[in-house]
Amino acid sequence: MDVDREKVLEALGRVALSSPNDAVALALNPEGCFVPGLDLWGVSEFKRGNGGSVEIKFADRVKAISLLLECMGGGEDGMAALIEALES
Repeated sequence: MDVDREKVLEALGRVALSSPNDAVALALNPEGCFVPGLDLWGVSEFKRGNGGSVEIKFADRVKAISLLLECMGGGEDGMAALIEALES
């Protein structure tokens, strides 16, 4: 399997910056959500229990940001490169 570095960095960025809002909306109103349009990149696990309970586990955003920073070379230069890449 060929892994594209840019795609990996993009995926890490999406995990790191994903908002929990869509996951909460899905938990509260599953019938009213169009799942393909939701930002669920930050969700690592989603469980619905028998009694209507919902459990959402989110990815470790700090770890994703740390990995991104490491891939960008670390330090101040890496941070500048990371911010530039996330803004574009």
